[in-house]
Amino acid sequence: MILFAIDAIPALLSPATYVDEELLTGTEQAIDFATTILSILLFPITVGWLWLNLDIIRQQDVSIERIFRAFTTMYWKSVWVNILMGFFLFFWTLLLIIPGIIKSFSYSLTIYILHDRPELSALEAITESRKMMDGYKGQAFLLTLSFIGWFILGILTLGIGFLFIYPYYSATYARFYEEIKEGYDLDEVSTTVQ
Repeated sequence: MILFAIDAIPALLSPATYVDEELLTGTEQAIDFATTILSILLFPITVGWLWLNLDIIRQQDVSIERIFRAFTTMYWKSVWVNILMGFFLFFWTLLLIIPGIIKSFSYSLTIYILHDRPELSALEAITESRKMMDGYKGQAFLLTLSFIGWFILGILTLGIGFLFIYPYYSATYARFYEEIKEGYDLDEVSTTVQ
């Protein structure tokens, strides 16, 4: 719940959340820009959340402080990897929606890979995720699709249901990463991004 509260702060502060962006005054646009920057600066919390789920799946000792681990271990890399993934997904989505969705699954293991291989650059981790997901994107899609009923329930409860659904989904996806990783050698890395 702490993650959701912190993650929601920029959206709650943004005037664009409440009115049409074209009607914003100069001050409101500055506030909107500042909240966008704040969102980017908070990327490490999302990274820490995914790492926490991976630690839970691996049955390691965990505490709430582990959510903030990316702030101390790889703050700029976690920000940069999220910006790069957003940039790549934006351009893939420009082609059509379907390539963007496919690539989002291709890049979905990037944060977990950085947990296991922190020495990799952001670009290398994205490339490694793409290579690991070869042959598994369909399974990732079906896994996400299996949660559609839960997501609808979360929407119908005005978002309150996501307090329970998102941790369940995150842990399930961390388990998915663990299963793929078992048959994959993370030591071979190339830097070709597609």
